Amino acid sequence: MDYRRRIADALKELASIRGFYGVTVDELAARAGISKRTIYRYFNSKEEIIALVVEDLLLSLEEKVQEALESSNNPVEKITNVIKLIPKSSNLLSPLVLHDLQKHYPHLWEKVEQFRAGKIQQTFENLLANDEQGFFRKVNPRVFTTALISSVRAVVNPAFIMENNLSPEETVESLFSIFLYGVVATR
Repeated sequence: MDYRRRIADALKELASIRGFYGVTVDELAARAGISKRTIYRYFNSKEEIIALVVEDLLLSLEEKVQEALESSNNPVEKITNVIKLIPKSSNLLSPLVLHDLQKHYPHLWEKVEQFRAGKIQQTFENLLANDEQGFFRKVNPRVFTTALISSVRAVVNPAFIMENNLSPEETVESLFSIFLYGVVATR
């Protein structure tokens, strides 16, 4: 196995339990079964490893979202499939890990924010604009996606989830339920 992958995988395992910030390079070396020196041969810093893990996570989510969107011809089912997969797709989406990104690695948190805002905007604008079957009410896609992105930033964030003792699944499902039933036309 490639050392970079081995180190990144060890960080994923540790971070899922302790968050990124709580993991030391010594612990990471022990988990990966290598020396600290070997870690620094492949990475300049712990932050560089975290950046790789975040990039891997976003690529994996991109693939899973695309699969969910291709899983049905019904746009409501497509959205439902995406909503179900997001919180369950990685243990790195825990409030602790996301809080660490937000607080200690804000430039990486911004990558996550840009990714999810871009996915929401692309997905919903496409679904709303191309709804020939009448699944959705006629709303301005730009207004809808802007409102949804703002709500996601306010509600599906580590501070809100932890302060309100919610799970990521419950938070995502509740928020999207509110938005879906506000746009889904009755038949």
